Amino acid sequence: MALFLDGPAIGIDDLINEDSGLLDTALTVGINVTAKLQLAWCEVQSELETLLLRLQSAAVIGMIQPPSISQVVVTPDLARWEKMQALAMVYRDASYTQLIDRYKNKWDMFVKLTQAARDQFIANGIGLVNNPLPIAPLPVLGTISTTTVQAGGTFYACISWLNAAGQEGSPSPAASIVVLAENLMTVMADGEPANAVGFNVYAGNVLAMMTLQNSMVLPLGETLTYIPGASTSSQLPGTGQVPDYVKALPATIMRG
Repeated sequence: MALFLDGPAIGIDDLINEDSGLLDTALTVGINVTAKLQLAWCEVQSELETLLLRLQSAAVIGMIQPPSISQVVVTPDLARWEKMQALAMVYRDASYTQLIDRYKNKWDMFVKLTQAARDQFIANGIGLVNNPLPIAPLPVLGTISTTTVQAGGTFYACISWLNAAGQEGSPSPAASIVVLAENLMTVMADGEPANAVGFNVYAGNVLAMMTLQNSMVLPLGETLTYIPGASTSSQLPGTGQVPDYVKALPATIMRG
């Protein structure tokens, strides 16, 4: 699972799986679906911060350290809320632009589904981590010459941060580099958060099959030299931290 602040937890494919006519509608009306995903994420973030403020008020009374938005993990309930919010926004714009009943009907439907998803999320509670690790940035790739026989080619790599508890954050987007023959790819991590104690490297010559290359956590500032075939690990990049605990939420009235 990713942290909420890592960015939108859903993509266009997730919206299409929920509503197969989405792209046709977006093309007909001229809606930027990617922008709607970002706006939906911002809207849900605003609602989450309101809910967390209520928890903070309760924490002050009970002298308990309140959770922050940086600790929130994307659970299935939260992802569904975000998805329904995005679909409601798409059909709201479509309804305003075309004034067609079917768009208005879908807008109404997704508004109700958004409310239901939000209510379900509140009923089940908010997933939180104690020591959140943000998504890692793109790794810094380079090359180094070698005396061994190497064919070269295009290689891919991503990285992820680890904290003192051994928890792994969401992996970075993959970076790629063309490596000449008799050379090897090098991988560095930069811009680590204050609570990171090291990082992992996943690499390979196929984007969808990058595997873990280090047997021990790599110290911050270290460079890994990727040797094709040297690692026998089959571990693929993870999806981020899972909640350390779930916090009950106060019920509120949805805005708008």
